[in-house]
Amino acid sequence: MIYFTVPKWVKQHDIDFTNLGNRQYLVKKIKRDLERYKVSNPKVSIVIPAYNEEKTLLRTLSSFSKMTSRYHAELIVVNNNSTDRTQKIIDACGVKSVFETQQGISYARQAGLEAARGTYILNADSDSIYPPKWIDAMTEALEYENIVCVYGRYSFLPSEGVSRIGLAFHETAASFLIHLKRINREFVNVMGFNFGFRKKDGLEVGGFEHQLDRANTERSEDGWMAYLLHHLGKIKLVSHKNARVWTSDRRLIEAGSLSKAFWIRFKKHFSRLWNYIKPFEHGF
Repeated sequence: MIYFTVPKWVKQHDIDFTNLGNRQYLVKKIKRDLERYKVSNPKVSIVIPAYNEEKTLLRTLSSFSKMTSRYHAELIVVNNNSTDRTQKIIDACGVKSVFETQQGISYARQAGLEAARGTYILNADSDSIYPPKWIDAMTEALEYENIVCVYGRYSFLPSEGVSRIGLAFHETAASFLIHLKRINREFVNVMGFNFGFRKKDGLEVGGFEHQLDRANTERSEDGWMAYLLHHLGKIKLVSHKNARVWTSDRRLIEAGSLSKAFWIRFKKHFSRLWNYIKPFEHGF
C-alpha cells in the first residue's frame, strides 16, 4: 500500500517534545501506560538503542505506550553514551535502561541482547513510531520453528519542507528492490529498526558483529546478523500493515534533497542488480 499522507495514529505520537516543561502531563501519561512492560516473565524483549535522541525518543516511547499485545513484553532502552537529555527522558518515563560505554550501534544492540530476558528479541530504534499491533505481528511470525528472523517494511516521516508524496514514490521504488533482493539476498533487506529473532539464535551465531568492513555499505550490524541467522533457518518479511514502521527521514535527506537521495540510491542498487539475483554462494 502506498501512503501519500501520514496516518492519524502516527500523527498522535508525532509531537514536539522539545520543551519538556510544557509536556509534563503527556510524559506522565506515557510513563503510566508503559508500566505494562514491567513484567517478571517476558516472552518478548524490545531493545531500543539511543544516542542523543532527546528530540525523538519520546515519540517512540509514546507509540509503545499505546501498544497492545497478547505476549508479556519488556522494554529496554540502551543509552549509548548520550550527552543530551536522553537518559533524563528514559528515567522520566520509568523505562528499564542499560548504559553501554562502547560507542557504536552494534555495541548498543549487543548490550540489549545480553540484558534481554525474553525468548524473542524485537529490535527497534529511538527515532521511529511503531503501530499498535507491532509486537504481535512480528512475534507471531517467529513462532514458526523454521523462521529464524523476521523483518517489516517502513515509511518515512516527512521533515519540514519534505513532501510526503515524494517520499511515497521513493518507498515504492524501494519496495521493488526489496522483492528483488528476496530472490537470493533477503538478509540485505533487514533493517535494524524493524526486525526480530530468537535470543538463543542470536547468541548462537555470536551476537552482533563489531568489526565490520564499513567501506561496504551493505554490510551493517543488522544485515550481517540476518546473514548469520539465515544459515539456521528462513528469513520472513512480515508485509502486514501492523509491521510497517514510520521512521525519521533524516538519513535519507542527508544527501541534500529527496531527488538527490533517490539518484544516489538508484546508482548504488543498479550497479548491484546482478548480485541481487545471481545464485547465492556466500557472504554479501
